[in-house]
Amino acid sequence: MSEIPKDSQETFGLTKKELALYIGVPVTALCVAGLAYYYLTKGSSAIEETTDETETSKQDATTKADSDEAAAEKTPEQLAQSAKLKGNKYFKGGKYDSAIECYTEAITLCPKEKSDDIATFYQNRAAAHEKMKNWQEVIDDCTQAIKLMPKYTKALARRARANDNVGKKIDCLEDVTAVCLLEGFQNQEFMIMADRILKEVGKELAAKYIKERKPTLPSSFFVKSYLDSFSTDVFSINLEDKPEETESTPYLMAINDLSDKKYDDIINLCTEEIEKDGVFKVKAALLRGTMYTLESSVDKAMADFERVVSTGDEPAFSKLVSNALIKRASLKMQQAKDAECFDDFERAVNVDKDNADVYHHRGQLYFLTEKLEEAKKDFEKAIALNESFVAPRLQLGYCLCKLAMKMFSAGMMQDANKLLEQTTKKFPESAEAWSLYGQLLQDQQQFQEAEDKLEKAIDLQPQNPTSYVYKALLCLQWKRDFEAANQLIRKAIAIDDKCDFAYETLATLEVQRGNSEEAIKLFNKAIDLVRTEAEMAQTFSLLEAAKAQSKATKNLGITLPLQGAAF
Repeated sequence: MSEIPKDSQETFGLTKKELALYIGVPVTALCVAGLAYYYLTKGSSAIEETTDETETSKQDATTKADSDEAAAEKTPEQLAQSAKLKGNKYFKGGKYDSAIECYTEAITLCPKEKSDDIATFYQNRAAAHEKMKNWQEVIDDCTQAIKLMPKYTKALARRARANDNVGKKIDCLEDVTAVCLLEGFQNQEFMIMADRILKEVGKELAAKYIKERKPTLPSSFFVKSYLDSFSTDVFSINLEDKPEETESTPYLMAINDLSDKKYDDIINLCTEEIEKDGVFKVKAALLRGTMYTLESSVDKAMADFERVVSTGDEPAFSKLVSNALIKRASLKMQQAKDAECFDDFERAVNVDKDNADVYHHRGQLYFLTEKLEEAKKDFEKAIALNESFVAPRLQLGYCLCKLAMKMFSAGMMQDANKLLEQTTKKFPESAEAWSLYGQLLQDQQQFQEAEDKLEKAIDLQPQNPTSYVYKALLCLQWKRDFEAANQLIRKAIAIDDKCDFAYETLATLEVQRGNSEEAIKLFNKAIDLVRTEAEMAQTFSLLEAAKAQSKATKNLGITLPLQGAAF
């Protein structure tokens, strides 16, 4: 089943989080939702007990020979093995300093050509250092072991934990990725560790990068989709009621640009209106704040929305104030200020209780925070207030679908299907309705019907890039046709070269094909396009996962099997 909407475009499907979890992993081999965190508790896993099947008998013979001093003179290799065995005994007894001395002796005595044995001694010494939390020594010893045995999983795993403990996240990620590759993504502890490190790295990189990135508007299609997610037009002017002297005001020029889908100069025009204390300064502040929101200039957007909200509860401004509160609430949710977010929605209800937009957008945020029953009520309220508003119907259908999965209710899933079928009949020209219905059918493995709905969405709105991406994902799941999916996603990019969703999806597929270098280029492109810091963090996670996999496969000298049809 697909997860939460990617953004306010009324688009649905694989989220960035889902894509990140699928990096390099056949989906059929990993049930992310069912992962259980566990530790390997077998005591002997810390050190190498034996080098071959006869080691135990060797140990017994050596101990006896040592005790009665009857053994012949030992070779350097035998002396090294004896030192290791003593070290193992000290390790089991918790005498880690003594164990380290013995392993050091083994390293010194062992002939250089016995590289595998020396690697084992380094790894064992690292295990003793790990018990003492000597993290740098752990890293150093594991590094020596890995130089001698590049595919030494135990040493890679131990170095990953040590790097994690000293805050070397990228080094940790590279090691844990190597472990996952070598173990076929079967070690759940390290799968979860990789996911945690990726999230931490992504968050850190996004926090730094978003401060440096020049604000840019998304594609015109995205801007139009965002504006259409509100049913009330708060920006237009009734020209008949407008004084003649305002015909050429900057704000009206901005409105004309908005109508013509020319968005680049709107912020400047609104600024002129505000600075001249123009008649439409409040509307100008709301429109400028909206454009700032779209280009992810959060602080500037917040300031403009506050300017609108501070006009008070005058009836003439109620629609403007409620619209500003809705948008400010969404920004607060992005900043993890959940309480303040819902406070703003409550204020919006008090200002304009019959505004369907308030309930629709609050329902979306309830949905995103897994408050599905509250979301369902708000979507139903929005529909009751404005029956011609298609967006809450779509959201309600998806909410019912998720509730059905949560409650294992076939009846509720049928209700979701029925609602979306009714929506396509009531709004036959709504590409979003056909697209979502198709995705819902795909999730139920009704592939032919899903394809029909997605093709209808594309016919209705051929300039919507996301529909092509969803059809591509259907091709992968149903027909396992990577080439067709690749062409569809590249067509989406040709239609809208600012569609970060398309770049990310294509990049993920390239990772699954083993084309990490191409994937890295595509993820870098997406990073320049995503809107919010949270989205950027997820995209950075994907990028760093691709980098780690690329480096690990090169270091290990392995080639991944093609996984183009894994979705």
